[in-house]
Amino acid sequence: MMKLIQLTLAAGALSASGAAMAQSTTYAVNAQVQQVCGAYNAEGQTVAVDFGALANTLPAQFVQRAAGDITYRCNVLAGFTRTVTSQNNGFLTLGGQATTNNARRIRFTMQQSGADGFTYRQLTTPRVTTHRDTATNRRFLNGQTANLFFRAYGVRGPATSVGPVGTTVFAGQYRDTVTLTITAN
Repeated sequence: MMKLIQLTLAAGALSASGAAMAQSTTYAVNAQVQQVCGAYNAEGQTVAVDFGALANTLPAQFVQRAAGDITYRCNVLAGFTRTVTSQNNGFLTLGGQATTNNARRIRFTMQQSGADGFTYRQLTTPRVTTHRDTATNRRFLNGQTANLFFRAYGVRGPATSVGPVGTTVFAGQYRDTVTLTITAN
């Protein structure tokens, strides 16, 4: 019996001395992932959309132009807010100057195809929408591509029996700037 007690005491001493000698080390492992959240076009940050001459197009008709692809990419879990604005509230204006004079502005509309797009509309006020990925859909994390289109409406005046057909606006260069802004939420 004495031998069994000595053996048990020796085993207990070994396990107690082993616990006292153990030491652990922890590692704080981390990494950073930079935020990527924006709208990208292969043609660059400024894309020209030229409607050409509108003098021979009736006001009820339009000239349509494709403005290429736009890719939305955002790795922010809360998603992003898309704001589409027109400098001159949906009008090409003579010299790009703000005006409410119909003889100095030409109406235009914009459309974006795709699941998060919108139908043709004049940008009389900013168009603001929010978007985010879901647990099963990572389209913005992976990059969602859509197409943009613009329509400018004609300015040909009514037919006359004397002289050439006129226009409903003054002659000159008409322009506007449409800005598509992506802000991470």
